[in-house]
Amino acid sequence: MLSASSLHPAGSELSPLLPHRAPAEDARVDMTAMIDLVFMMNIFFLVTSLVAAMAEVNLPAAKHVVAADLETSVVLTVMAAEGRAPVVYVGDGAGGEPLGESQQEERITQAVAAQLREGKTAVIIKAEGNVPMRDIARIAAAASAAEGVKLNFAVMEKDD
Repeated sequence: MLSASSLHPAGSELSPLLPHRAPAEDARVDMTAMIDLVFMMNIFFLVTSLVAAMAEVNLPAAKHVVAADLETSVVLTVMAAEGRAPVVYVGDGAGGEPLGESQQEERITQAVAAQLREGKTAVIIKAEGNVPMRDIARIAAAASAAEGVKLNFAVMEKDD
């Protein structure tokens, strides 16, 4: 029978009867390449999502509405003003004299009532995109004070 001393003779570190094993090393993975890949994927998805979000969308034509007729409508043009009430013009565009700030609601009501007597039954409120909604609601309330008025809203887009 073999003894443990016969397997390891004096002076030899390894026995010819046991298989040779390399000493165990710590397994290490270099994560630098993986981190670079994750950052590059983040940048790729960020850029492609921004491009996709800013792409133009072709909207379908409306099926259940009719465009407002300018000949039978009173047009109120609303322009934004920094730090004060927006400027309101009776008519399409910023032509003519603007309605005063102090009596704006009263003058809008009078202008719509005068046009209503001439057969204009609709009001189109055209406003710049940066006019606050509270001002549009105030102007719409003044314009709809007369009985039988139909309100239409439009947003003016600036050409670049």
